[in-house]
Amino acid sequence: MSSPTAARLRLLGLGVAVLLGAGLAVLVLGGDLDAVRSAVAASGPWGPLVYVVLHVVLTLVPVPKNLLAGIAGALFGLGAGVALSWAASVLSAWVTFLVARRLGAEAVEGITGPRVDRVRRVLHDQGLIAVVIARLTPFVPFTLVNYGAGVSPVGRRDYLAGTAVGVLPGTVAYVAVGASAGRDASTILLAGGAGVLLLLATALVARRMRRR
Repeated sequence: MSSPTAARLRLLGLGVAVLLGAGLAVLVLGGDLDAVRSAVAASGPWGPLVYVVLHVVLTLVPVPKNLLAGIAGALFGLGAGVALSWAASVLSAWVTFLVARRLGAEAVEGITGPRVDRVRRVLHDQGLIAVVIARLTPFVPFTLVNYGAGVSPVGRRDYLAGTAVGVLPGTVAYVAVGASAGRDASTILLAGGAGVLLLLATALVARRMRRR
């Protein structure tokens, strides 16, 4: 993939992320979030299906998974939001992994930048544990790990298992924050504080695993 095309993809991902974040902020701060939730609930299975499909497509670009988890919480609530966001994350990771394997290392580096080479080396050396650690580390981009794993020798079973386990804590944290949107200030602060504590605990676990 040419460098200009890759740059345009990254710019597109940034633009979509900004628009989604702005839209969520407008709903939380001044929009009729309850009306949106009612409309989503009235759509039946189409609402969750559209969310999952968009999640898969947008994380290819890439758009931050945590933003999409927050949107799931805002639209579907805590329980359904966690289930949908977790399932969509695992499916997104699997699709991106397969795309990366088809594209090859050179094209993937064009999409993600040179950082993917480091991810690829780490996954090559440690396999399942490296996938879990990468997913548990809050500031390692979700899509970067997806593409890096796709051009590494990590096994598909290790990759899926590590992803399924590793994305769960962050998913719960961000969905909880999203689910508190539109509630009273104390609920928002409580959800935000719980999310921060969960992310800090996750980061500490990942750090200890790296040392071992």
